[in-house]
Amino acid sequence: MKQEEISGFYDEYVQRQLKIGANERLISLYKRLLSLGLKENSKVLELGCGVGIFTKLLVKKVSKGIVEAVDLSGKSVAVAKQELKKKKNVHLDVADVVKYQPKNSAFDFITLMDVIEHIPLEQHGELFGNLAHICTEQTRIAINIPNPQYISYTRVHHPETLQFIDQEVELFPLMQHLEKHNLELVFFEKYSIWEEEDYHFMVLRKKRKFELKHRADQRNIPEKIAKKVSVKIDGIKYW
Repeated sequence: MKQEEISGFYDEYVQRQLKIGANERLISLYKRLLSLGLKENSKVLELGCGVGIFTKLLVKKVSKGIVEAVDLSGKSVAVAKQELKKKKNVHLDVADVVKYQPKNSAFDFITLMDVIEHIPLEQHGELFGNLAHICTEQTRIAINIPNPQYISYTRVHHPETLQFIDQEVELFPLMQHLEKHNLELVFFEKYSIWEEEDYHFMVLRKKRKFELKHRADQRNIPEKIAKKVSVKIDGIKYW
């Protein structure tokens, strides 16, 4: 499958993306990044930015940091540049996210929001190898994908709603890619937006050498006191 075919599909997908706008899914993902520590001075690499809908959400918070965003579709990026032309801290580029070498470095977050299911499965190894190369010890890689069972159901019952490439991304082969490239899963959630359990959200990072750190040594005085306060539930006392 040629890149021109894929980018051509998304060139024609521009108006639909603009019409949908910042829907419930994207807003929920933005809130997830906030809970993960997205700050005013964060550095974010957004892979698969489309027309910049999620990018606009990111820069609502990232006012002093950097958002570097890329997409394979030239028309999508052109629209994003127009929409975000007043944001001096946003850098947009047309590129293949599998091979992309960013202009900036030391990112706090790398995001792939509903992206990897649209990348041919045979390229996932190269994609995660590149992510491992780009990220640092501090980088968190945030990935959102449709539940693969939901994609399978849609393929049978509503195939007309699927995009040019819309694949089931199963967790086992995904974990194999992570293991090969020294990445690890630190958070996973199966959650619901429009259907019951229709999405998976996960956070990855570089594997770290285990160090024994006593949690008690990291707590301040109020936290230590709170841990020692007893609670009685159903007549049973807990400390």
